[in-house]
Amino acid sequence: MSNKETRDPNEIRDSDIVFVCPFCSKSLAIDCRGAGLTISCPDCSNKIEIPIPEGMEVSDIDSSDADKAVRLIHMREVISDSQQRILDLEQDIKDVMTRRDALEAIRTENALRFEVIEREVANIQRSLLRITEVLGSIQDAETSTQGRK
Repeated sequence: MSNKETRDPNEIRDSDIVFVCPFCSKSLAIDCRGAGLTISCPDCSNKIEIPIPEGMEVSDIDSSDADKAVRLIHMREVISDSQQRILDLEQDIKDVMTRRDALEAIRTENALRFEVIEREVANIQRSLLRITEVLGSIQDAETSTQGRK
């Protein structure tokens, strides 16, 4: 057997960082060298950043050139993912702006249509008032004619 201990993967050591996934509330633990890294949650697959324990700096964790190289590779991946996300969000913004412009054009067209409808309703109301006046005059004329008989 080698000099290294065989470690149970489910065993939590004092040096591990224990935290909760902000998306699914899964309790997670990771070696302290993982502080500051972004990983996928094993339960929900959302990207989560491993917290850096209070009082600890990322530089405290980098104990070897190999650790630094791993961090550098990871940071490049995070930057690449972030750049792609920025491009995706910029496209989303363009799409939203295009949709907003189209909706604004529709709103303007509808506002003009409502103005026409409002004028037509006002004309109908004036016509109804005039019809009511004429019918009232006819009724008054009939009543006065019946009163003379």
